[in-house]
Amino acid sequence: MNDANEGREGQGPSCVPWGPCAWMVRWDRDADGAVGWMERRLAEDPPEGLEEWVAGFSSVLVKFRGRAPAEDGLRAWMGSMSGSWPTLATGKVVEVPVRYDGPDLEEVARRTGLGVDEVVRRHMGGDYRVRCLGFSPGFAYLSGLDPALHVPRRDTPRERVRVGSVAIGGEHAGVYTVPSPGGWHVLGTTRRRLFDPGAARLADRFVLATGDRLRFVASQDAGEEGFDGTRWVAPSSPWLRVRSMGAAFGVQDDGRPGWSRFGVPVGGSLDRVAAHWANRLLGNEDGAPVLEMAGGGQVFEVLLHLTVSVTGADAQGFVQSPDGSSRSLRAWATTSLGPGDVVTFRGPRQGTWTYLGLAGGVAAPVVMGSASVNRRAGLGAAPCSGETLSGRSGDALVGGGTASRWVNPARLPARGPGSVRVWPGPQSAWLDAEGLRALFRQPWRVGLRSDRVGYRMEGEPVRMAPRRLESEPVMPGTIQLPPDGQPIVTMPDGPTVGGYPKVGWVDPRDMTRLVQAGLGRMVEWVPVGWD
Repeated sequence: MNDANEGREGQGPSCVPWGPCAWMVRWDRDADGAVGWMERRLAEDPPEGLEEWVAGFSSVLVKFRGRAPAEDGLRAWMGSMSGSWPTLATGKVVEVPVRYDGPDLEEVARRTGLGVDEVVRRHMGGDYRVRCLGFSPGFAYLSGLDPALHVPRRDTPRERVRVGSVAIGGEHAGVYTVPSPGGWHVLGTTRRRLFDPGAARLADRFVLATGDRLRFVASQDAGEEGFDGTRWVAPSSPWLRVRSMGAAFGVQDDGRPGWSRFGVPVGGSLDRVAAHWANRLLGNEDGAPVLEMAGGGQVFEVLLHLTVSVTGADAQGFVQSPDGSSRSLRAWATTSLGPGDVVTFRGPRQGTWTYLGLAGGVAAPVVMGSASVNRRAGLGAAPCSGETLSGRSGDALVGGGTASRWVNPARLPARGPGSVRVWPGPQSAWLDAEGLRALFRQPWRVGLRSDRVGYRMEGEPVRMAPRRLESEPVMPGTIQLPPDGQPIVTMPDGPTVGGYPKVGWVDPRDMTRLVQAGLGRMVEWVPVGWD
């Protein structure tokens, strides 16, 4: 059972299984240095089959390719970390100049009963240490904030916080590394860039690491630098012009695995199976970039003779030719198009996400090894309405019989509403009998606010006795349980660290069924590996 090691904290790290492919290794709150020590060990002497790891405040997620080793094997690799562990040497000291001009400075002064000058003095006097990276790329959760400045987060989070905003939230401080939503109180701004996706050296790409120290210093010259997101570059020989982006539109491939420990979401196509088939139909590599669409309303003007593939949701695509004739665009098949054709997607009759493939894959900017667009993290780029795009092949026409290929439906995994297998999560043992019944003995509706960050499920609330939980690693497919009892399934663009209990994990084989279920449709969770 998942709580087998709950009583061992303080004697050695507890090891909690997370589905069949991962372990959560957790220490008590006083195990200073253990997380950083294990991160260093994972980097220098990784266990066999390691895929990636993510650090939390007092825990490390260790994810493997395929099935994870047994607990005895993991502990044997950890060796001396079971029982006692060396203290991590203090990391480098990073100085961050701040212009204290934030919009919440006076509000914090009012809430704390301190003057503005005293708030600034106490903020600069904190002994800050990087606990972990998460929330967004390179964003460091900093401990050491003066207790007098521990104020609740804003009642209403801002929809967009500027990059370089120096802020506090609860007992932590931090610096926003990309423009993003946020509920922390902003005290000032800095020009010090802590995340630069285009930097050649890793140390310049992510300035802070677990265990580093940080010092804030006042500077009247430390204004906002701004954030240069990836920009779309029009091809010299365009194939398609985007007339309308529709409800949702972007470029996706297999994402950015391996960067999660720096706060960079994996990203990539939500329906990996459909995206791979869009490429296979054209003879591309499985992970080549494709166009991912949802909600309908996408319109493309064809500029030359080419072959495309369409997979995923049935988006009711049709082609309007220059002579006035029209025809349907067959799903799960290739289609030949000519100059002047206009391709329109009306919206899916079944499913949610549709994929459009081009010969060689969509030609798009590559950032940190991937063309995937993650708007929340400011990574990747896709064409806007009026802009053009092309494939990466030298020829838009695909030969060798691929211009009339289609996929046998019998070869496809189950799609749409139905049963979704769920493995235990790190806090599954926190659910009592009533909570388990609520989780598994009712269908769940996919909420209308679901997106690439998280699928919000609606149903009878799952109640759980409140417990303190430090922010821990999160991986795609994790079922998190916020206080309202309405589960959220983390999607590929979701944060890599979170503070909600993680009660389950969706089996990767069933993610296609979940993401394609459709907004407002019902799914049923089936327990796998639960006692």
